[in-house]
Amino acid sequence: MTDATEILRHNRDSEYLQRKFLAYRPQTCLIILLTAVMGVSGWMIDFNIDPQTAPGLIWMRLCYVWLLIPAWFIWRTDSHRRAALYALIALVLAQLHDIAILRLLSGGLSTAIMSFVFYPLVVALLFLGFSLFVNWTALALVTLSPFLLASTGWLNPFPDKLYGLIIWPTSIFLACNCVAFAMGYHRRYLLERALEDASNTDPMTGVANRRHFQYLLQRETSRLLRLSQPCALLMLDIDHFKRINDNHGHPTGDRAIKALADACTLNARDVDEVARLGGEEFAIIMPGTTTEGAAHLAERIRAYVEAMHFASDDGEAIRWTVSIGIASLDHSAQASAELLGEQLIARADAALYEAKHAGRNCVRPC
Repeated sequence: MTDATEILRHNRDSEYLQRKFLAYRPQTCLIILLTAVMGVSGWMIDFNIDPQTAPGLIWMRLCYVWLLIPAWFIWRTDSHRRAALYALIALVLAQLHDIAILRLLSGGLSTAIMSFVFYPLVVALLFLGFSLFVNWTALALVTLSPFLLASTGWLNPFPDKLYGLIIWPTSIFLACNCVAFAMGYHRRYLLERALEDASNTDPMTGVANRRHFQYLLQRETSRLLRLSQPCALLMLDIDHFKRINDNHGHPTGDRAIKALADACTLNARDVDEVARLGGEEFAIIMPGTTTEGAAHLAERIRAYVEAMHFASDDGEAIRWTVSIGIASLDHSAQASAELLGEQLIARADAALYEAKHAGRNCVRPC
């Protein structure tokens, strides 16, 4: 029951659905293209149903190439919501297109029931990359539309009972199939997230590791170039860390590293990114922040660490401090995102070096 609730919750989560859509976007576009091919090749069925009328319908069948338009839009968009809307519109219009052809054939509505059944099968494949609720909505639309059109007289005569005998078991089975696929993708999603967390997170502290830090920094410098927003970087280093290890042992040194990670995480904003670069060295990326704003956070962390103490393995109270260097970039920066990131690291590292030579336990901007 808990798994089912979690699956339904994720199928309303925009980040989850965006990831799912991007994973299955090529398949979605391919299914639309195959539907266009099936629509054009349906002329052979028309010829078997009504040889006299079929030659005049060849152009209506060729018009199925219009499905290339929604396929192109879905391929180009990065929004799962817009893509789902394009797919729903394409599906409904394709079914109406098919029904309009069948109405012109002698006996077409009676002998081409499988043409109606084809569209629920398309739904089962076309909407795999979208929300489970979108799957069910699309399935309901294509299942009920022939009944609704028949009730208005647009499909007349329509074999309601024969269609119902075929479509209801098919649609129910496909609805269950959508649930089964959603469960399968959910397990895949959890595994992928676990792997990403393992590869992007420092196992000792739980903050970002150096590899992920490089990605985060390039993302922020790219945003700076695109939106002209400032960005600041803090470089932090535990003072006399070797002395802590030598005098109190490596387990105590590890606790100091974890304590600094906690201090950074507790004092940083939600939008800031904390990373461990290696050993006792940390960094904090601060989007949309100038040197002055970064200095406030740096001083807060410095004072927080100075007031903190913990016990070594032998029970001795340990007091420790950190040195912090600050660098920032603004909209006037002119270089590639990668080069700007390298410059920001170099400047923050130089500021940290200056803080060390100024007596440690201090903050220095570059």
